[in-house]
This record gives sequence, structure tokens and C-alpha cells, in this order.
Amino acid sequence: MQNDRQEQLIQLLEQHVMLRIQQLCDKLHASPATIRRDLAHLEEQGYVLRVNGGAMMNARATVGTAERSLEAIGPLDTCKKAIARVAITLVHEGDTIFIDSGSTNNEIAELLTGLSNISIVTNSVEIAYKFKLLARSRNISVFVCGGTIKEFTPEASIVGPLAEQMISQFRANVAFIGTAAIDLQHGVTEPYLLVANIKKTMIEYSSKVVLTADHSKFGKVNMAHVCHLNNLHHVITDQLTPDSYVDSLSAVGVQVTRAMLS
Repeated sequence: MQNDRQEQLIQLLEQHVMLRIQQLCDKLHASPATIRRDLAHLEEQGYVLRVNGGAMMNARATVGTAERSLEAIGPLDTCKKAIARVAITLVHEGDTIFIDSGSTNNEIAELLTGLSNISIVTNSVEIAYKFKLLARSRNISVFVCGGTIKEFTPEASIVGPLAEQMISQFRANVAFIGTAAIDLQHGVTEPYLLVANIKKTMIEYSSKVVLTADHSKFGKVNMAHVCHLNNLHHVITDQLTPDSYVDSLSAVGVQVTRAMLS
């Protein structure tokens, strides 16, 4: 669901096709950080594509019609929350957890703040901030990667060799990996190589790899390869994911849970 500013942002991109971040800031009287968050949200919903320094309309999105409604594209916010409720049941006291950036993983982090005696390793500034006030009182240790925040990276995520090197120093019981795309032939992919490399590193140093992906991510392929399907241990998705994907994942030994939508 979009707020008024995000609706205005979509209308501007419909009119101009492509606009720079600063142009959007000027037209909407908002800060660059706010505009980037809005663009990240709208890209997740499939309405826009972020490009270096700006954004453009997603040619595959049908905008300005009823198809742009939440009901038409699927209740993604509801799906993400349902996925998160399943994900935290996999966490046990004393666990070390890798969690990368993304809207679904933000929902998982929100629930993780209610647990205790766990260690979090993340490249997400937003997720790290969620734990700021609870780290001492609940015996939650939070480790934030050093590295670079690139303009294209979602949710203020940290990427680059320094971040990868830091992650490699830990061994996680479970890694919650989000994705922009999952395909039966090409596996898990991302639009940007630096983002894919962070996920690869988390996967390499985790005992259990859990992909968190709502139904909108299936059947898509992006440029940068993250992993093959058989590198995953568990996929948590929602009830709207087609049976064909569930059956194919199960056939290669991946456990699949479809979260119930409340």
C-alpha cells in the first residue's frame, strides 16, 4: 500500500518516465533518504525500477488502473508478515543469525527483537537500528558490517569487500536471505553484483540457509547470480506461490513452507 507521497511519486514518473533523485526531492519536498526509501518500497511492489541516481517506471507494471491496487498484486505486506512469523520459529536460544537487507527480513527483525540471547550479524542499517535499544536488556548482540552504502542498494544496505570479509569471520546457525528473484532454472538472482556477493558470503558461512520470498519473486531472473536452488535448505513463502514451484523445490531436497495468511 502506498502513502500519498508515494502515489505522487508514481504519478511524476508516469509523466516524465525517468527522474533523478534530486528532481524527485525538489518536486515532493522530501529528503533524498525519504525518496530512496519510497523508491525501494515501490520497486518491491513492482511499480518502478531504480537506476543510477534516479528511477523510472517499470514497463511491466500497469499503473493508473485498478490493477495497481493492493488486491490486484497480492497482499504483499500481509505475505511478508506471515513469512516472518514462520521464520522466527527456526531461531533458538544462543543462535547466531545472518540476516540481510530487504522488506521481508525487516519484518523478521521486528519479531526477533522480542527474543533474547541471540546474536545478529547484518548488513542492514535499518535492521541494526531495530535492535539498538534492546541489545543490552535482552542479551542480544548485534554486529553490523563495515563497508559501503551504494545508492542503488535497498534499505540502506552495506556492501563491498569489507562487508564480505567481516561476515566471513562469523559462523551462523541460520541465515535469512531475501531475494528479488527466484527461478527454477537460474536459481536465486539479484539486480546488483555487490548485493549478490553479500548473500553468497552469508550462505557460505551458514549451517542453514533460509530463503524468504513472497510469491511475487518467483519466475523472475536478474543479472547477478546468488546460488542454485540446491544450496538452499528451506524456502519460506506464502499461500499464493504456485504449486509447480513448491513441487520443483521439494524435488531437489529443499523444504518449503507456505505461510498462512491471516
